[in-house]
Amino acid sequence: MNDLPASSKTTSSSSRHVAGEDQLLESLRAIWQPHQQRELEVRFQLGILLNERLGPPTVRQSYGLGTVQRVARELDLDKSDISRMRRFAHRFGTFEAFRQKEPQATTSWTAVRKLIATERDSDAPTDSRALWGVLRSVKASIKALSRDHIFHGPKAAEIKSALQELIRLAQTKLDFRVE
Repeated sequence: MNDLPASSKTTSSSSRHVAGEDQLLESLRAIWQPHQQRELEVRFQLGILLNERLGPPTVRQSYGLGTVQRVARELDLDKSDISRMRRFAHRFGTFEAFRQKEPQATTSWTAVRKLIATERDSDAPTDSRALWGVLRSVKASIKALSRDHIFHGPKAAEIKSALQELIRLAQTKLDFRVE
């Protein structure tokens, strides 16, 4: 089922409607809007319960616990939706706080997902995945260069050039100095 809000009534005379269409839309809205509200409340409550059990969504869970995966399987939900529900509940604390702070997003799960995605993008910590990737690469490079191998030839020259560029970038981006 599409969770976009039913369109609101238009009074434009240029708009042509089938006879009885406005009444149909009013009837559909009367059914759909309470459903949407209840769906958001349920998703919020699931997020609260999961956060109580697993801790805040801002803290990475230990690998291998499988709780989120099991919940996803048992409730027939996507793991990504479970993560969104947890962030939704964590961000607002109470459903009433959500309704007060974000009245425009109380119409559908689609609106909440957009709100959460926007928040996540704008509040991205400086320790982003990209930085974690750089750290892993640097550590792997240190490990490889620490081995008792003699490095020479064209690849050694490329490594030197790449390391010089890495140091230059580190000095600029990380306020790093080689002593």
